[in-house]
Amino acid sequence: MKHATTILTSLAALGSLLSAGETNPQKLFEANCVACHITDLSKMGDKSALIAPPADEIMTHIKEDFRSKDKAVKFMADYILAPDPKTSHCASIETFGLMPAQKGIITPDEATAIVSMMFDAYPRAAFTEQENKEGNKHTGMTFEKLDRNQDGGITAREFQLFRAEKNHIDPNKFTNTYYFDRLDLNGDGKMDQAEFKKMKADKRKKKER
Repeated sequence: MKHATTILTSLAALGSLLSAGETNPQKLFEANCVACHITDLSKMGDKSALIAPPADEIMTHIKEDFRSKDKAVKFMADYILAPDPKTSHCASIETFGLMPAQKGIITPDEATAIVSMMFDAYPRAAFTEQENKEGNKHTGMTFEKLDRNQDGGITAREFQLFRAEKNHIDPNKFTNTYYFDRLDLNGDGKMDQAEFKKMKADKRKKKER
């Protein structure tokens, strides 16, 4: 209910701006996005209280996956208008679910303007520094650590339990396995050693860009 109320409030604010002919990307972003995708660093520590990934986190993942601003902006603009779980670049889709489509609420040009501004402004250095400190506390992600029952394969639930501990969130907040399904390349319901190594290699390559 809280999430729905927040979205309705945001849409009402956005509607007022659009009816007034607002074209400033920052104001459109603040009206349509910030209520869910927070930018206040002081509120990001308690991840259990978030209802959507922060703007900094979104852009961290996007910039890891897209080296070209043009390609990143096109992907994001298309995505927010018609979200598709199969193309999401944030693992947090498993806890927050799929965002509501913005098609019919904002125009393609407005979507492009908003995400172009986001690409230029986020992630901020303070967020990156904060995330790096947190990341250093959770080094040593090994196959054996994630494979809790030591049966030779990491299930979606085992993967979620690890992420819940790492991010200090309730493991019951996971509502789907969209992200895990993309890592389970052979579709057998488990991440084997080869798939785990590929995931780690892909993450390493992104950091080295």
